Amino acid sequence: MKKFLCIFLSLCTLLALTVIATAQNPPALYLEQAGVCEPGQELSIAVCISDTEIAGGFISVQYDASLFVLKKVELLQAADALSMTYASKDGTLNVLLDGVQNIAVSGQLIILTFAASEEIQPGSYPISCTVPDAASFYALDESGTALSLDVQGCQGELQITAPVLPPCPARYLACQETAVVGGTFALRLCALVADASAIADGSYGFVISITDDKGTREYTEQGSPLKDQIDGGGNIYTAQELGGSIYTVVLTLAAQENTLITVTPYVRLSDSTLYAGSYTLTYQNGNYIGTSQ
Repeated sequence: MKKFLCIFLSLCTLLALTVIATAQNPPALYLEQAGVCEPGQELSIAVCISDTEIAGGFISVQYDASLFVLKKVELLQAADALSMTYASKDGTLNVLLDGVQNIAVSGQLIILTFAASEEIQPGSYPISCTVPDAASFYALDESGTALSLDVQGCQGELQITAPVLPPCPARYLACQETAVVGGTFALRLCALVADASAIADGSYGFVISITDDKGTREYTEQGSPLKDQIDGGGNIYTAQELGGSIYTVVLTLAAQENTLITVTPYVRLSDSTLYAGSYTLTYQNGNYIGTSQ
């Protein structure tokens, strides 16, 4: 009898310690996003759970429905032992899991697939998983009675990255004319393209910004056809042909003014415009000072 009491008390103590440990470290939900997502693309985020045994549970997910459209909900673990039903409306997704026995689960439990808005800006957008009450998740004891698990909810983010554009195939060649004649000076604009086929289906040119004592103004110069091929490979394109073989854009600027001219080559394709690095030419009192990138 004493031996039986000792075993019984030991089991009670172990059970009590287990209950205390569970209370101190209750199971918790957490979120994991797969990969990166750009505006207009789909993204997947998994609702995960720390190592535990469940027989059922209820999760409510909140997100911004004006920026994300829910496309798919998938049960990743124990699909043969747990049934899943769900409903979504106005940025709230409710998921119910139900089983007839305890199932060990750990890690990714449900995966949600969203389509991001075309207009969404790169950044972080909140998403939350809430568990309405302590009885929302439960396990079964030997008699089949439901035991509350007090699973903790979580906060997370949906990450949107800026679109990754290919590098611009053109770059600016510093072809400035520095001599001031009659109160004006001329600026030649040339672009170097390593592979002419890169812009075969697009157009190219320069965005030019001029800042002087009168303020800042901006305009675009469309490129002209291929001019020449240079040693070592590459093709030179120029902004405008004013006669003969001289390709020049003439800017009428007073010689006494301080002037900054920023030149940005671009290549405009059917679905995007690619910009190369900008170059700024500095003139002080009509004198050319230098070019910076």
